Amino acid sequence: IDGVLGGWSLGGIMTLSSGRLVNLAVRGNPSNTGGPDRPNLVHDWRLPSDQRSLDRWFDTTAFAPNAPYTFGNAGRNLITAPGDKNLDFALHKEFRLRERARIQFRAEAFNWLNHANLNGFDSNPRSSTFGKVTGKTGDVRNLQLSLRYYF
Repeated sequence: IDGVLGGWSLGGIMTLSSGRLVNLAVRGNPSNTGGPDRPNLVHDWRLPSDQRSLDRWFDTTAFAPNAPYTFGNAGRNLITAPGDKNLDFALHKEFRLRERARIQFRAEAFNWLNHANLNGFDSNPRSSTFGKVTGKTGDVRNLQLSLRYYF
C-alpha cells in the first residue's frame, strides 16, 4: 500500500499581481523642453469593465496631444496595465528501492491554467494603436516529466 499511496508530494506557486502603472507620453517634443511630454486630459479615461477590450483598454478619446510650447495636464503613471495571473504546479512521487537508493518521478506544470498574461498598451496618443494592448508576456502552459535516480 505504501508503494502506491505513500511518498507523494504536492506543491504549487500562485502569482497574482496588478498591472504596472503606465506613463502616457507624447512623442516628439511639443513643449520644446527636451523631454517627453504628457498629453492633455480632456475627460475621464476610465471604461466600465464590460467595455474594456484588447483593442480599447481605456477611453482613448480622453487624451489629446499637448499644443506646441505647452505642457500636458495628464497625471504621471495614470493608467494601470493588465495584471498577471500564474499558477505553477508540481507533483512528486518517491519509490524506495533499497536503503539508500530511490527513484523520484516528477510532473511539473508551469502556467498550469494557461492564462494569457497581457503586455502593456501603446501609450502614445499620436499613434494609430494608442490604447491597444500590444501583446502578451510570459509563456504558454509548459509541462515537464522527469525521473531521478538517487544513490
